[in-house]
Amino acid sequence: MTLASIALATALVTSVTMFLAQRFSTRFAAVPKAIAPARGSARAGVLYAFTKAFAPTAKESAALHLPSYLAGIGYHLGIFAALLRLLVSLLPVAVPAAANITLTVVLALGLACGLALLGKRTLDGRLRGISVPEDFLANLLVDATLAAGLAASLDHGLMPWFQVTGAVLLLYAPLGKLRHVVFLLASRLWSGAYFGRRGVRPNPKAPGTGRG
Repeated sequence: MTLASIALATALVTSVTMFLAQRFSTRFAAVPKAIAPARGSARAGVLYAFTKAFAPTAKESAALHLPSYLAGIGYHLGIFAALLRLLVSLLPVAVPAAANITLTVVLALGLACGLALLGKRTLDGRLRGISVPEDFLANLLVDATLAAGLAASLDHGLMPWFQVTGAVLLLYAPLGKLRHVVFLLASRLWSGAYFGRRGVRPNPKAPGTGRG
């Protein structure tokens, strides 16, 4: 393994360890056992939380700012593609040409969307007014990783730079706002099961639920 690969692997292990330490720390209170009888399905609630609840129709802010919502989707697709490429770079396998082209397109899309969102946050006075320095730092760090990934997909000789940038991103993730990449999933899982069991979500009066 190269020094860049070792740095990336070390950062990955460190990041996962830090996430696990946070998840199982005493700061997270144990979820009390439900006492009241169930009025709905926890499974249906979780399914709703990870599907329809993400749709613009379920989020007023997304519905009112659809271009930003779509840019956010493109941004996250690029991030997932970059993380996947980083993991694959640690394996002794060659990426097929077709897969590399797909990753290149997704990384380019993600970078464009990330820069557009950063520009909006910078130029929009209302967004800038409620932003903190970490909002810009996180965006810049992710954008740098996407740019390095895009460069490495076009020139494999730049892969070490991508791995080092990715290592920095992984080490930062458990410490800042990027923690939501893990804890969003945990919170959605818990809230979906909770409100699903209570019969609150999915909306019992919505068409197609068979209730109301």
